[in-house]
Amino acid sequence: MNPHFEITEKAIIYDVLDNAEHGTLALSIGDTPYAVPVNFVRIGDALYFHGARKNKKMKMLAQNPTVSFSVVENYALIDSDFSSTDGLACPATQFFKSVSINGAASVVEGRDEKAKVFEALMQKLQPKGGYKPFSDNAYDTPIKTTAVVKIAIQHISCKFKFGQHLSDERFEMIVENLLKRGTPIDIETVRIMRKQKVVKILKKS
Repeated sequence: MNPHFEITEKAIIYDVLDNAEHGTLALSIGDTPYAVPVNFVRIGDALYFHGARKNKKMKMLAQNPTVSFSVVENYALIDSDFSSTDGLACPATQFFKSVSINGAASVVEGRDEKAKVFEALMQKLQPKGGYKPFSDNAYDTPIKTTAVVKIAIQHISCKFKFGQHLSDERFEMIVENLLKRGTPIDIETVRIMRKQKVVKILKKS
């Protein structure tokens, strides 16, 4: 990974995971790969997702519990002419945050632990509340019949691409063009660009 883009602070990495609504789970058996998007939640140093007890994911996990998991948060598309005047398409890119994980998956069985995962998922995806607590007996059957999978994180990496590697001239040219285009994601991208530029300077000092 380009060292300009690498993020190593656990709190920042976990913030990306906690704000992502879904990630992509990658499984394999032999030479057959399979990737599927799933809603998930982080609890401590592990990720959890749920689904049917008998489906392709669960069958593959039973044979090979080694998984990869990735999350991407997209920001502004950078048009090719936002940082260059040479007329080439090459400078076109997209700024983003991403997290990549390798881990081992295992099935969660106990009602209490499964209920804890469902509560964490609801707090993440429906923070307003408005539902019965999972200690309620009404959830006994749904909890029992739903699979919950834990991914123990073995390796994690994070990448922020916001123009930190560019010259000051090209960086400011992108900022000017994003502000001119002025969509909400453009404005937010500029904010993060400037923040990451400051972080880069501080790391050098």
